[in-house]
Formats: sequence, structure tokens, C-alpha cells
Amino acid sequence: MTSAFPFIQTGKRGRTRDQLLVAAQRLLLEHSAASLGIRQIAAEAGMVHGSFYNYYASIEALIGDLGDLFVMGHALVVGQLRASAADMIDVFALTTRQTLRFVCDSPGYGRLLFDAGLPVDRFIGGLRTSLAADIARGMESGAFHVDNPDTGGSIVAGSILGITLDLHRRRLDRSAIDSATADLLVILGVPREIAVQASTTQVDFLPPPPLPLRWQALGVDVEQPTA
Repeated sequence: MTSAFPFIQTGKRGRTRDQLLVAAQRLLLEHSAASLGIRQIAAEAGMVHGSFYNYYASIEALIGDLGDLFVMGHALVVGQLRASAADMIDVFALTTRQTLRFVCDSPGYGRLLFDAGLPVDRFIGGLRTSLAADIARGMESGAFHVDNPDTGGSIVAGSILGITLDLHRRRLDRSAIDSATADLLVILGVPREIAVQASTTQVDFLPPPPLPLRWQALGVDVEQPTA
């Protein structure tokens, strides 16, 4: 599987920083975040451990950057898909259906988000912010009927995270994705018939960016070190 995003070379610093992120992801597919050490990550990246500090001040800083990398990878895929939709009901349905497919189509995402001990704050925070903005636009157009877009964004973002976890744990299978999306639209005040229609429209969904993720493979400039 190839990345959907163009590779943009940003120099040796960006490439080396990506080496550390790739090494951390490989280790996290087998180990927990709490067990990672700087020497371990540097060795996996083929570097001396002292070089780590040229790019990150701590393991926590690297993990935070990895969380941002996940948010960006998700946002770029979802952004491509939702660009084809104008109606906010369709935009919400596409965003939700694509997001829930991430762990079904690439189980490593579920492993890194839920089993490796990575903080999910950045992922859920980015999702909540995006959804709240979509809900506000939907309220303006009369598509959604909730009291507060921020509260609505929190409710649906939390629900999406819970459904994603259940998909990863296989308490739900992918056949539940469309019905769950329809239920979330109903929570936002969309009539059931319209919600079901928006949630079952035939769509060519995009694959997640292949793991391990790299900033440069997403076409993002990462020249500046993370403190």
C-alpha cells in the first residue's frame, strides 16, 4: 500500500527526526509506551542515544509529536474525502465512517492508540474540535438541532472513540459502522430516514496512511525540533 500523500524532502533534520518516530512506532507495536527508553529508541533508529536530544527533549516530547502525527494523518485522509461533500449531514457521515474504518483497515492504529499506552488526548481533541466546527455549520444551515456545538462535539467525539475501541477489540465488526453513524446523526437532530440514507451511501473510502507514519511522507515540513 502506498501513501496517498506526496513525499516532500525537507532535509537531513526532517529525515532523522522521522527515523526516531518510525523507531518508536515499531517498538510500540510490541511494547508499551511506559517501557520505552531513549537508548532503546535510538538503537532501533540506528543512532547513538545522545543524538536523540538534538530532536526531542524527552520521551514525552516524542510521544506528543507522534500523537500530532496521528492527528495529521487522519485529518489529511478525511479532508480528501469530505472535500466532495457540501451538505453538513453528508460531511459528518463521511468523517465518521472514514474515521471508524481506520482501525478496521489497519489494526496497527488500534494497537498504537489503545494498547501501547499512548495518550489519546491529541487524537480525541483534534476530532472534537473538527466535529464542533462541523456541528456549528450544520446548526447554521438547519441540518443539526442541538443546544451547543461544543457539547455536541464532545458527545459525538467521545462516542466515536468508544466505537473505535469496540471495533479494535472486536466487540463490534465493521458492519456496525454505518448504523452507528446513523445513530450519531439522530443524536444531532437529523431525522432517522435521512440519517440512514447519509450513512449508507456508496463511497470509495481511502486507506489510512501506512504505518509507520512519517511527517515527510505526509508532505509536512518538520524542520523545527520539538521541545
